Order: sequence, then C-alpha cells, then structure tokens
Amino acid sequence: MKEVDKNTDEYRLFIKYSKEIGMDPSMVQAAGGNTSLKQGNTMWVKASGKWLLDAQSNELMVPMSVSKIKEALENKSCNDTDISNCINLEITPMDLRPSVEAPMHAVLDFKFVFHTHDININALAVQKNSKLQFENVLSGLNWKFIPYIKPGIELCRELIRQKTKNDNVFILENHGLIVCGQSLEEVQKLNHEVRFRLKKLQGKILHGINQEIDEEVNLKNTGYKYCRDNFINNIAFQKPWIDKISKGVLLPDFLVFLGPKISILNPKDEGLQDRLKKLSQTPLPFNSCIILAENGVLIRDDALKGTLEIIRCAYDLLSLMPDSLDLKYLNENEIKDLLNWEAEHYRQKQNISNQ
Repeated sequence: MKEVDKNTDEYRLFIKYSKEIGMDPSMVQAAGGNTSLKQGNTMWVKASGKWLLDAQSNELMVPMSVSKIKEALENKSCNDTDISNCINLEITPMDLRPSVEAPMHAVLDFKFVFHTHDININALAVQKNSKLQFENVLSGLNWKFIPYIKPGIELCRELIRQKTKNDNVFILENHGLIVCGQSLEEVQKLNHEVRFRLKKLQGKILHGINQEIDEEVNLKNTGYKYCRDNFINNIAFQKPWIDKISKGVLLPDFLVFLGPKISILNPKDEGLQDRLKKLSQTPLPFNSCIILAENGVLIRDDALKGTLEIIRCAYDLLSLMPDSLDLKYLNENEIKDLLNWEAEHYRQKQNISNQ
C-alpha cells in the first residue's frame, strides 16, 4: 500500500482538522491532545510538547513505523525510548519526538485517531462512578470506558486488553476522549455526536461573572503577576470551586502545567510578599498558579507556556459542575508517576516561555 504523501489532499485535510481542534479550547488546551493519520505502515502523529493549533504553520507531525511500534510493544519491558526509535528518519530528519500517546494511536486499527481533552467529557470523567452515566449517554455507540491509567504505554496496553475491532470511541477517566475512523468525515461526525450528547447532559452553557480585581496587592519583586483573564479570576471568588481545585489533581495536564497543589493565600496575610517570593523560586511546575482568596489569581512570571490555557480549562471545567459533585482525584502514586516521568519533563521543556 502507498505510504503517506504529505502533498495529498488527505494529509492536508488531516492537518486542517487537527488545527481546528487545536484552536477550540473546549477540546484541546495548550500542548494537550494529539492526532494521527495512518496509510500503509506509516503513521503521522503529533510531536510531544507541540500545539495542535500550529499544525498548519509548523511541522509538528512525526512519521513512525506502525509495525515497529507493535513489535516493540511485544516486549514487556518496552519503554518510551523504544517507541521513539520507531520514527522513520528516512522521511524526516527533523528533531521531533513523538507524543507519548504514539503507541495508543498505533494499536487502534483505524486510519484516523483523534485524542482530545474535551471539557464536556472531562466534566463527567472526573466524577466518581462516572462510568454509569457514560453508559446512559453513549448508548448505541461502540465505545469503552478506560479507568484512569498512566498515559503512554500503560494506557496503550489497557486499550489492547479492552478494545474490540468495532470500538471507535474511548472515554478515558480523568483524562479525555478518543475517537477513531477510517475517514476524516467519520471522525468529525463521531466527535460531534459524542460532544453533542455530553453537552446535552450538562444542560448549561459555560457561564460566570467577568470578575475584575477591586484592589490589587503589590506584587513587585515577588515573581508573580495578576492574571488578566477576568473569567479565570472568578475562581478566586467561588469557595466551592476553590475547594475542588485545591483538593487534588483532576487531570494529568493540571499536574504538568500547574503542579500537584494550587496554594490558596489570604491577600491580607502579613508577610505575603515574602511568601510569594519564596514560592516563585520552587521548581516548575510547582506554584505556577496561586489563588488569592476573594482577590484574584496569580501566575508566575516564568510559568510554562500554556499555564493560562490550563487554568482557564480549570475554570471552564468547574463552571460545568454542580457544587455538590463528588470528584475523583489522582492518587499519590499516580501523581508521583507523572512527576517523575522523563517524557513529561521533556514536554515541559518544550513549553518553557514567559507568559
């Protein structure tokens, strides 16, 4: 079968739709999400740390050998380096590293695979016992619910265990959505259908007060500045939201960009400036974002590129949830696995930039 040709209409439309998804913050935030196209034994998949919204302006798709990935996965000790070695260097000499989700894309036997961090899906996927609700909402579709597992090879192996040849929708607990298809049109329609059903379940549109800061704290030399998105600042004025977001980690990207805990401080506390200065010196992503209760949200001067997009995602997610929900957070071991994962350190390095 003919290998992928980047000059075909098929490839160009794939890139165009990848960009469209990347530009919609309700589906993809910052460097999150990934897409792939297979033809023959070649799979083009988004590079690690890159943003889908740049799909048409930058080279960010990595060509990989599907058969080599599947062969590597047969080894129980297969690691991320083994997967990266499956890049087809004859097609591209570019110094790009494939998404950690590349093996997941390879084992799903569809031409197109799209993985998003859709807030409509995640507003339900972070709730305890969400599988029961998904069973009602997605009735009639070929889908599987995947309990939270570390992204990458571990998620890939779980998909292999659970999937059938007909499954083309996967709900990833505390993570997101995968839709698959043999044509781009099929994927687009399926993605729309799943999103429509979940939006209908939510029963409301994103809302909130465009909260402006009444009195700003002097942040000179603290290493922080006020967030200028007033919707994000709304978090600081909603105690139920503060309780939810400060209790633990709901999604992997929250951990990667915001750290394992968001500190809540009182703007009237004595010595606040000194404390902020000390917090700003901790290694990223720790203390990338600070909430000043009843005052506003602070972002570190050296925060990773994408921090604003992720904290806005947190706002969007919270605005879809009733205050009484019982949420499922990542446990200590799951957090430790992500914090110590070299692949995530690499992704963070790709997004070092002053906000």
